Amino acid sequence: MPDDDLAREVQELKKALAELRKSFNLVSQLAQAYLKLLNIYAQHGELGIDVAVPEVRGDPIAREIVRILFDLKRANVSQIARELKGRRGKASRNTVRAKLTELKELGIVVEVPGERGKTYTLSREVVRKWLEMIGMPIRLDQLNDY
Repeated sequence: MPDDDLAREVQELKKALAELRKSFNLVSQLAQAYLKLLNIYAQHGELGIDVAVPEVRGDPIAREIVRILFDLKRANVSQIARELKGRRGKASRNTVRAKLTELKELGIVVEVPGERGKTYTLSREVVRKWLEMIGMPIRLDQLNDY
């Protein structure tokens, strides 16, 4: 009987050690990601989306639309225009529509069917690049929004 207790205790210790290893690996990944973020900040002076999507660096409206889609996940032209107006002070649906067309052609934004027509979201490639750049150990299949 004492051997059974000892064997059970050894198994419990093995399980606990395995969990500690998993936790240590996660902490290690997060520490590496943090150092990577510091390095990116030192190189670029910021951690904005235009670091991951340099195509929008010179276009303030396109850059803001990409930021809006990061915040809202999905939005239609009217929602983007409303948010853009709140952030920049002015915006028109025609301008937003034109910028979305440009962003779609660049592969930054994709059009998805919504309940009330077209909605837009960032492409999985952009989200993947962003997560990779900041070093987050998240797989795209874990994200429902993209």
